[in-house]
Amino acid sequence: MDSWCGRLITSVFILPFTAGNYRRRQNGFWYYDCSISFRVLFLGFLAIIIVFSATNTIYDGANVRLGVVLLLLSVLMLGGVSVCLILVCLAQLRGLQCIVATRRYTHTTKLQVCFLWIFGLASILYSTLLIGKLIECSGNTTAGLYWNSIICFNCLLVVCFISEIIFITYFSESKLKHSTLANYSMLLLLAANTCVQLYVSIIGDAFTTFIEINKENATNWCLERNSTMTVLIEKSRSILAPTFMEFFLLSSTMILDIWSPSNESSHENETRHSEMNGIQDSERTSLLPHTSAIEPDYSGNGSRRMLCQMITIVVSLLTGFGMVIFYVAMAMNVGNIQTLHFLAEFYELILKVLMTIATFLGFFCLVNYCTPDRSPKRFKSRENVYLLSVFGLMMLHICKVIQGDVTSYLDSKILLYTNIISIFQDYLQVVFLLHANRCKKSDPRSRIVLLESVLLFIMINNFVLWINDTFLLSQYPITRVMAQERFSTGLLRLGYTVLLPVSVFYRFTSFLQYYATFRDYTS
Repeated sequence: MDSWCGRLITSVFILPFTAGNYRRRQNGFWYYDCSISFRVLFLGFLAIIIVFSATNTIYDGANVRLGVVLLLLSVLMLGGVSVCLILVCLAQLRGLQCIVATRRYTHTTKLQVCFLWIFGLASILYSTLLIGKLIECSGNTTAGLYWNSIICFNCLLVVCFISEIIFITYFSESKLKHSTLANYSMLLLLAANTCVQLYVSIIGDAFTTFIEINKENATNWCLERNSTMTVLIEKSRSILAPTFMEFFLLSSTMILDIWSPSNESSHENETRHSEMNGIQDSERTSLLPHTSAIEPDYSGNGSRRMLCQMITIVVSLLTGFGMVIFYVAMAMNVGNIQTLHFLAEFYELILKVLMTIATFLGFFCLVNYCTPDRSPKRFKSRENVYLLSVFGLMMLHICKVIQGDVTSYLDSKILLYTNIISIFQDYLQVVFLLHANRCKKSDPRSRIVLLESVLLFIMINNFVLWINDTFLLSQYPITRVMAQERFSTGLLRLGYTVLLPVSVFYRFTSFLQYYATFRDYTS
């Protein structure tokens, strides 16, 4: 995709969702390994599951929220089953040597496999009993999203149990190579296990939850009726239900043993291979100085560069502090609070849209004017802490999305749209920052004014949002939108005593990290 249109498509539809280390296949094809985008997507996925499941006591829209959770889990499990089949098929077609690095022999492996089969078969039996009860009561319901999702989820759960047991048994005495396919196969399986564990822990009994949120007397009567399936489920619940957690914990442990992500030898070999490829590529390049045909050299035009930065600073301050003015008015109790909430949310919606557009422009600059580092880079400790703060911020946004969905205030729909866009904007912002730190300018002498302006715009607006969250939203409860009548005291305390400080940390860290990246690209 060397054309302008191809670079545009790459920067909008490909790079934001495949960002990561730049690797080379054996056929010479270069690709992004999704190591950045996968992590951020998984955190967003996990935040949706936790918040949607934890708000099952808010009955308005609970049928849709829990149905969405089950559908997301079903997609994740289906992906895990698919990658298991792909790895097994590759092993059958090309031999184990193409996937397996070494064989391992431990005294506990066979015993672990035996218990894995016991826990797995017990879990399959319990899921089968649940499916039987659901089918028995299917004629008494209008088949809402949650009901259909429960059936789909439990059916896929049985398939996932069987596939995972066979997969782990097949590779139980092996250590897999650290190929991209194996790495993401194991990550997908662990992600599915983690999400299902959390869901089972949070939601509890699916039938009881359905009865609480459902108003169909016929369906509730069928679920509570002492039929044969009900008796079997009740009698076996105390024995079979705990095996869910046992199976997932044991299977996750064995997956980590098979995968061995702490093994660095393959990573180092791949790094050396990438470095050798980089040396070979450099030997093929011309010895003449390289100049960019797309971006001219602005080193002799410092006034234009300074003018662009000044305009960006002014625009950033105007867009950011306009929202702060409305929050200050709310904190001082000036005017109608509900109207001020509406204006503040509307202004924030515009700000988040502008930040989203700016981030896409940043991706476009990375595709056009920068070169990704070809040596794989592991995540640093501070980057992992940064990702955890993103996770907390996404949970706070999702809570506000639910608030906007279940209330009928003037600003409820604006609140809903603002926080949906905020989740997407935060995802793009994090992926863009981490990927920009793994790139460098194609021509070190060039001045990429557009990229500098994008970094400056996002940096200043993060600083403004940090000021707003720290000194207004945290200190003045009147500026908050999550209402007591819809959210329990525990959820409100979680949102404003745990998630809001995490959001404050995220904003300040984003400001610092974007400043560091801005300095790197302007030096």
